[in-house]
Amino acid sequence: MAHQAFDDEILGKAFDARLAKKAFVFVKPHMRRVVLALVIMFLTTAANLTAPWLQQMAIDDGIMKGNTGLLVRLSVCYVLVWLFYWLTQYVQSRLVASLAQRVILSIRRTLFLHIQSQSLDFFDNREVGRIISRLTSDVGALNQFLTSASLSLVTDSLMLVGVLVLMIKMDLRLALMTFTAMPLMLIITILFRGRARLAYRDVRRKVATVTASVAENVSGVREVKSFSREEENLKRFEQINLDNRRAVMNAVRVSAVIWPMIEIIKSVAQCTVVTFGGYQVLLGALKVGMVWAFIAYIDRFFTPLQNMSQFYYTMQSAMAGAERIFEILETEPTIQDKPGAVEMPRIRGEVEFRNVTFAYGDTPILKGVSFTARAGDTIALVGPTGAGKTTIISLVARQYDITGGEILIDGVDIRDVTTHSLRSQMGVVLQDSFLFPGTVKDNLRYGRLDATDGEVEAAARSLGVHEFIAGLARSYNTEIQEGASNISTGQKQLLSFVRALLADPKILILDEATSSVDAYTEMVIQEALRKLLAGRTSFVVAHRLSTIAEADKILVIEDGRIAELGTHEELLQMDGLYRKLYDVQFSLLEETGEVVASPDGYS
Repeated sequence: MAHQAFDDEILGKAFDARLAKKAFVFVKPHMRRVVLALVIMFLTTAANLTAPWLQQMAIDDGIMKGNTGLLVRLSVCYVLVWLFYWLTQYVQSRLVASLAQRVILSIRRTLFLHIQSQSLDFFDNREVGRIISRLTSDVGALNQFLTSASLSLVTDSLMLVGVLVLMIKMDLRLALMTFTAMPLMLIITILFRGRARLAYRDVRRKVATVTASVAENVSGVREVKSFSREEENLKRFEQINLDNRRAVMNAVRVSAVIWPMIEIIKSVAQCTVVTFGGYQVLLGALKVGMVWAFIAYIDRFFTPLQNMSQFYYTMQSAMAGAERIFEILETEPTIQDKPGAVEMPRIRGEVEFRNVTFAYGDTPILKGVSFTARAGDTIALVGPTGAGKTTIISLVARQYDITGGEILIDGVDIRDVTTHSLRSQMGVVLQDSFLFPGTVKDNLRYGRLDATDGEVEAAARSLGVHEFIAGLARSYNTEIQEGASNISTGQKQLLSFVRALLADPKILILDEATSSVDAYTEMVIQEALRKLLAGRTSFVVAHRLSTIAEADKILVIEDGRIAELGTHEELLQMDGLYRKLYDVQFSLLEETGEVVASPDGYS
């Protein structure tokens, strides 16, 4: 894939202020919750810092002086402080969790809408699994940075400042002994941050690869089983999984080195304070309670530093995810309404191609295609695989923009109207139409949500599909399973015909729409198709010539050009490519008694 490396191997800054600024846009609508969370965090920090101070007084002024009353009062205060600390921690956790879910909802909604707005070429260049990874793991990493990690950084900063002030006020000598550990921690962070950055980026990349592999094998499960590829695919997936495990373990090893080193530094600082402080207690220069409280503050001094180190790695992971998320959000759809685009009036159905050229990247597909379809005409397209038939019908609906020339509908250039007003008046039935999980009725209404039950049934009856639907377990309320696995391929196509008819399009596009239907089913729907095509301009990419013999105009496409053009009878008289195709198909019909595709790759 062209974008595979670009999507998953972006290398940028460990912290990118530009990305962070864009990301915090999602937090702005929730600033009231952020402010409330900050207030609660301040109260939580204050309660946490108060506990050692109460212990100091309890030891020095209560126990050492035998003041039982003061000791009891301080004990009650100590319990109340910790109850208050528990309450604020609980509220803080609820607030941060609520904020996180609101932010992640906003990010995913924005990303999903943007992906939905993309043109087809966006999906041509990206694997489904990697797109899913953006909406799941990458959004999760960014959300963790925006909410819990960032707010925790505020708490840790408050704690660190408070501890520093208290330690300096209590004893400057002990404080300086403790602070000597900070340069050493800074050196460790600098030494390992490069490795950590690469390790976490590699984890993101491998996670996306695992997701892509799963999506690929689930989407292609029929082909997997048809070609007995289960064992081979399992071997490939195991290798991908092993690569992911190695990446995760590499990141774990980096973290496993850092945390023990920080614990060792903290232990050395505590031992130093205990030794020097204890010696000062023996000399009568310091009190026992003060040394005890100081040791407690040392733990509170190092905990924020440890958390900040973890925040650094969380930030790295988030930046890696943010790069890929904003790469998508900043990818503008190639098909956009131009400034001043107007609504497409009710389409009559006249379609004209004027010297249309189209290239996919550097590969030319169409080369000067020109033809006119009158309103109500049925235009059939035949030709070799890859000749450009599907490209032509995709351009009619402006799924891609032409490289040169013009496409006019009712004399209006389709680039001058909004894509929604254009496509909403078109119906498409593909070779492998997709049915969504839901009821049969919901799927039939997909292109016209306001259709009544009576209109749905009338459309089904007109195409001879009502009896089949009525025979399902719950008729029109039958649930379509994932991948439409509970109905046949032919039945799925029949439902897609009804869906197109119900939408009442003025331009109808059938792309190999009957190729998955058996000969008997095809006979059943031929008359219904005549009704469906009547009064509509239709473009039919044909798999069987029997479906296009009555077309008003047949375009024979070869190598991106119109090689032949005319009616069925006119093309037979030309004795060219169409005649060759006709003779091959109907000679096979005489032998097998069934219309089949030609063996030389023409359709």
